[in-house]
Amino acid sequence: MKYYEVKQADDPNNKTVLEQKHIPVITAPDKVKKGEFFDITIKMGEIDHPVEPGHFIQYVDLYAEYYHLGRANFTPEMKPEVTFKIKLEESCTLRAYELCNLHGQWEGNKKITVE
Repeated sequence: MKYYEVKQADDPNNKTVLEQKHIPVITAPDKVKKGEFFDITIKMGEIDHPVEPGHFIQYVDLYAEYYHLGRANFTPEMKPEVTFKIKLEESCTLRAYELCNLHGQWEGNKKITVE
């Protein structure tokens, strides 16, 4: 495993514990109205990720396809979870990229339909 490669689940229906702790989980509506703000919450992993000086999530970046929407930075004293308020003009795949200081970068995604 290379530190700089972006990792995803090898089998999304049978994730390893490492994948469950690292792959960002995006919570947002499946459908939104064009140009209207809505909340999107990103939690780092399905199960809690460690938050200690030697092992923590450094940041998460949010993209609509490959257009950068925002970043949240974390320290070992913070729960690695964030809510953004965004608006979209067209349907897309939201992509969250998080960086663990020990296990590298991981991607989670969610398709959003804009009506």
